[in-house]
Amino acid sequence: MGKLKHIFKIGIFLIFLFGAFPVFAQEYSFGLKAGLGYTVNEKAAEVVGSAGSFSADSKIGFLGGAFLEVGFGKFFVRPEVFYSHAEGEFAFPNLPSVYSVDKISIPLLFGYNIYGPVAIYAGPAYQNFLQADLENTAVPIQELQRNIATQLGVKVVLNRWEIDLRFDFTFDSKRNQFVDIGNIMQEAYFDDGRLNQFMLSIGYRIFDTSKPRWARSGRGGCYF
Repeated sequence: MGKLKHIFKIGIFLIFLFGAFPVFAQEYSFGLKAGLGYTVNEKAAEVVGSAGSFSADSKIGFLGGAFLEVGFGKFFVRPEVFYSHAEGEFAFPNLPSVYSVDKISIPLLFGYNIYGPVAIYAGPAYQNFLQADLENTAVPIQELQRNIATQLGVKVVLNRWEIDLRFDFTFDSKRNQFVDIGNIMQEAYFDDGRLNQFMLSIGYRIFDTSKPRWARSGRGGCYF
């Protein structure tokens, strides 16, 4: 019941956010995005125990979601919501284990068109961890806390398509937990399990006021 209430609150917030900006905007667009993520985990996800200290090696994950972009001249505001699956692999002795995280991210990005179709952006991101799993652990990973991240990147818009490259950095919550990893480490500690990522995605603007699909002569434009 608690999770349902939380998801309901997020939905209400997004409806308000996605509906309020266009009233004051010069241009706005709505679209879908999908892509890949590559984890970068120098001491981000780390297990420390009797067999030593281990950081998660990089692996490829995936993401998908939606965005709204509201333009004010060269500046824009871009709220998004997307699901991502990230992985990192721990090279434990004779027992490599994949650590995976599923989460919902809600970034609020502020950007600037620096030249033509090229824009840069940055902003905070609220993250709700749905599931975290570390293979070969006798003690399961506890439910992670909701967390705050920051995202920054660059995007290129080509008509209705866009290519987006960003870095997603999750702040450390200073939260460690006990784990039991088979016969390798019966007493080890796992930090809060951040998986920072480079994300490369392709988006398509389903609705864009700057790109009308057709316009009737003498009757104004029709956008969609």
